[in-house]
Amino acid sequence: MKKLLVTVLAAVSAFAYNFATAENKTVNVTKDYSGSIYAKKQVMVATRLMGYIKQMNVEEGDVVKKGDILFVVDPSDIYSMINQARAGVMQAQNAVLMAKLAYADADKDYQRFENLYKKGAVSKRDYEKMKLNRDIRKSQIKLAEAMLAQANAGLQRALDQKKYATVKAPIDGVVVRKLTKVAEMAIPGHPVVVLADLKSIQARAFVKESDVNKIHKGDKTKIFVSAVNKTVPAVVANVIPSADPATHSYLVKFKLEDKKDLLPGMYAKIYVDVANAQEIVIPYNALTSRGGIVGVFVDENGKAKFVPVKVISQTGENVAVKGVRAGQKVVILPPANMTDGTSL
Repeated sequence: MKKLLVTVLAAVSAFAYNFATAENKTVNVTKDYSGSIYAKKQVMVATRLMGYIKQMNVEEGDVVKKGDILFVVDPSDIYSMINQARAGVMQAQNAVLMAKLAYADADKDYQRFENLYKKGAVSKRDYEKMKLNRDIRKSQIKLAEAMLAQANAGLQRALDQKKYATVKAPIDGVVVRKLTKVAEMAIPGHPVVVLADLKSIQARAFVKESDVNKIHKGDKTKIFVSAVNKTVPAVVANVIPSADPATHSYLVKFKLEDKKDLLPGMYAKIYVDVANAQEIVIPYNALTSRGGIVGVFVDENGKAKFVPVKVISQTGENVAVKGVRAGQKVVILPPANMTDGTSL
């Protein structure tokens, strides 16, 4: 009975583990690069007015929609300009009225002298003086009206300035920089807020010079963004043919097929296929670790042996590794208590 029990336990032990055979296959060699999400298009929002920032509605990182109020410039100086412009309009209106009254008087004098001249009661010289005076008064009306038009235009410009005190977002975007704070002076033409256009979101990474000639425009790749725990399909948009002189690396830009939830500045892990090679392939779930070293357990004459490996790439549920020979049997899902010499 005891002998039978030992035989049964040995049989159970023999079938306790699953194995896979390491195979030599052609695989894509994938490298990963640290990159970031960025906005290809940025808009620098400035004010047309000089004045102190009265109100700031956004902070860096805020997502805004087109038309949202970004900040407000103190309009006190604008109201002063409007009042001055209105005073100028009133003055110009009075000037037009006075010019018309003066013309009316000059026209009456001219008509009276015209009748007297026809009767021979006044000289031609006096008559022509009256005619000249009337023409001058008439031209003064045109000049006063032109000044009134200019004053009205100035008032309209002053009124238009009032709407510039409230600055709105020109695009949908995210605030990437805020260059001026409340109570600080805003100067026309100097950016107050920088917006990144969310529709222009891309990814970029610096690639070693040894790999740059293996990456081409249009190559498909994938990008993992840890901030949103999301893998995004992408294609190579551009390989900038100029190396960073300090790091001897090249900038590569990637177009994203899915931009949802992605924001500029997010960290990205970019995976790029750089070559095809003959490598040893094993199932991913054969990997384990002992003492912080990644490896697999192989079957060596019915005993387990831990072999350290270097993972080259992963495709689906398989990984390409170095350290295992083709034809060796590896243990699938080795238990935590497996050690060298464990019976297989």
